[in-house]
Amino acid sequence: MKKIIGITFIIALGMFSCQTQQKLAVDNISQYTQTHQRIAILPFKVTFSEAYKAMSQRGRKQDDWKEQERVAGLDLQKSTFEILSKRALKKNFGFTLQDFLTTNKTLQAENIRFSELASIGKGQLARLLGVDAVIWGETEMEMDPAGWRNRNGIETTLALFDAKSEQKIWQQSSFADAMRRFDTPQSLAQNTIQNLVTALPYKKQAKED
Repeated sequence: MKKIIGITFIIALGMFSCQTQQKLAVDNISQYTQTHQRIAILPFKVTFSEAYKAMSQRGRKQDDWKEQERVAGLDLQKSTFEILSKRALKKNFGFTLQDFLTTNKTLQAENIRFSELASIGKGQLARLLGVDAVIWGETEMEMDPAGWRNRNGIETTLALFDAKSEQKIWQQSSFADAMRRFDTPQSLAQNTIQNLVTALPYKKQAKED
């Protein structure tokens, strides 16, 4: 991820924008979120577009890109953990956020590769991790320097899965346009994550006397 972070977008100067769009929320979602006492954040699935790979190739092989995507997924998992931890404490959401290192060690102990996470039921993963819900993120970088009219930037989708019902109870996406010379994949992804963490369907709980 460090090499990827250092690559700046070769595009015209402009304004930065980040748009969030509601995708899914089940009816009476509070009946699920109120039961969540412990939540885990999974490593993200990260995809770099072929156009971006071509622009930034510099002799990299396809396997090198897979490793960069894996490392980027771990970096975004950590960022989400840090942002949500602060928000949950400030807002008194009433749940415990499982440390991301504990989550990853448990996955490794169960011989689950990060590349397999997208195809495994998230309810199954939640039970394996011993939590009431899991947060799953997917980030895709779209970059086409040949056409300014094309969509250039990063889109992140965050989904919340309830362990007991095994349902996806909430999902939302946020897109950050790369419109400045020094926007990086990391800075754009951080903006989308900040927006999505703020939008998570948890409410402040009243403090007990």
